[in-house]
Amino acid sequence: MNLYTFVSSIHVVVAILGVGPLMALAVMTRRPPLPVGVSRPMPPEPALRAFARLMRLCQMSLGLMLMTGAIMIAIVHGAFGRQMWMMVSVALFVVLGGGTALVQRHFKKALVMGSINHVERAHRLLLAMCALVVVIALLMEAKPF
Repeated sequence: MNLYTFVSSIHVVVAILGVGPLMALAVMTRRPPLPVGVSRPMPPEPALRAFARLMRLCQMSLGLMLMTGAIMIAIVHGAFGRQMWMMVSVALFVVLGGGTALVQRHFKKALVMGSINHVERAHRLLLAMCALVVVIALLMEAKPF
C-alpha cells in the first residue's frame, strides 16, 4: 500500500464515521405531521444535547477530512487542486462546514429558548447537508470535469 492509498483510506473512513451521522440526525429531528391546532412537543433536553455532540463530531471529522484531502493533493503535487471537480467539491465542502455550525447553533438555541422552530430549521439544514454530501461524493468518485 502506497502513501496515497493509505491517506485516501483514512479520508474515506473519517468521512463515513464522521459525516454519516448527518443522515441519522436528519431522521431523528423529523417531526411527524400533527392535526391543526395541536402544538408540537420539544425533543427532550438529553436528546438535543446528544444532537449537538454529534454535530461536534461531524465538525471534527470535517477538519480531519480537510487535512487528509490536503495531504492527498500534496502527494500528487497539486494535480487534483487544478481540476474543476476538485474546486467545486472544496467549495461545497466549505458550505457543508458552515452548515454544521448553523445546525449546532439551532440545537443550542432550541435548548436555551425551548423553541421547536429551531429544531425544525436544523432538520431542513441537515437534509440539505445530506444532499451536499452526496454531490461531493459523486464529484470525488466520477471526476466529471
